[in-house]
Amino acid sequence: MKRFSKLVCLLAAASMFVGCGQKQEQQQAQVQQTAAQEYQWDFAKKNGDIDALKEECDEKGEVITIEYETPAYAINDLKGVDETLTKTMTVYLPYGYDENGQYNVLYLLHGTRGETDPAMETIWLEGWSATRNILDNMIKEGMCEPTIVVCPTYYSEMEGNEMTEDDAKALSEKLNDEMIYADKAEDGGEVDNAQNIWPVYFGQELRNNIIPTAESQLATYAGHDVSEENLIATRDHRAFAGLSRGSMTVARSGMTDNADLFAYFGMYSGAWQKPEAFEKAMTEDFADYEIKFWYNGNGAGDFALENHKDFCEKVLSDIPDKFTDGQNYAFVKLRDGAHMFASWQADLYNSLLVFFK
Repeated sequence: MKRFSKLVCLLAAASMFVGCGQKQEQQQAQVQQTAAQEYQWDFAKKNGDIDALKEECDEKGEVITIEYETPAYAINDLKGVDETLTKTMTVYLPYGYDENGQYNVLYLLHGTRGETDPAMETIWLEGWSATRNILDNMIKEGMCEPTIVVCPTYYSEMEGNEMTEDDAKALSEKLNDEMIYADKAEDGGEVDNAQNIWPVYFGQELRNNIIPTAESQLATYAGHDVSEENLIATRDHRAFAGLSRGSMTVARSGMTDNADLFAYFGMYSGAWQKPEAFEKAMTEDFADYEIKFWYNGNGAGDFALENHKDFCEKVLSDIPDKFTDGQNYAFVKLRDGAHMFASWQADLYNSLLVFFK
């Protein structure tokens, strides 16, 4: 992290991852190494490791808004209606953005909306404004390529067609998926199973509406050609990451449903996906599509750590030919990490060290 070290110094000066029995043992050994894996990348190990990058940069990117229309996929399916919504996505354009250039693009998701949160498509780039500084400084210091960051929201709510606990229970039974409907919340709080509906349906909106709208307007490697064939052909220049329920959405709507459109994935604070469905997608549905990197981040004090860790360990054990720890996979446990934005910003930093390389 030579350039990062230089940045820290400058700021200080200014202010002061044979037989059947043998194979199983080898796989178990690989899993046991995961938590203590020393990686070749200079990942942040604590929230504060990237504090210097949160300072304002003199080479600032621009934040814009893009509007699009989309079917209300979840509502239409569960309520038996035919509704269309107008939504927006918030977009970061790197410093010096050239409309005639070609940029990698990261689709970045929020988590569950709190009572005082702003519009969720704005939270990464406006609600947590230091995210922009992290992006600006990383790009300026050459830590990552100039990257477009697109922040949509998985919420597609409509007055009069609210998602309910009964809807979540019906979906859970339909899909035989116990992770959609639970009797108690993992964090000890109030159960809101209706929130688990959105990660199941978001993949349709992402594939059919968000990516085509964004990449028909932005300077990506798709070159404004948003045919499915071309979007698949340019998947090496596209990443998808999210936090908490956004991480659940990446596991489901991203890696399980749309791995032909993305080569890079980031899951921050949780999985909440059935390993069997995930593994089928990786080894059957999208077997021909290499996952260039799957980054996983969680915190030592995060209630979602056990769920996330157990999921990843099972996947690595079951399909070792798909993911190799330290090559196209990492699991970073932040020492002071918790279910909080400072940890997710550290995970974003870590992701950008390995995405598009």
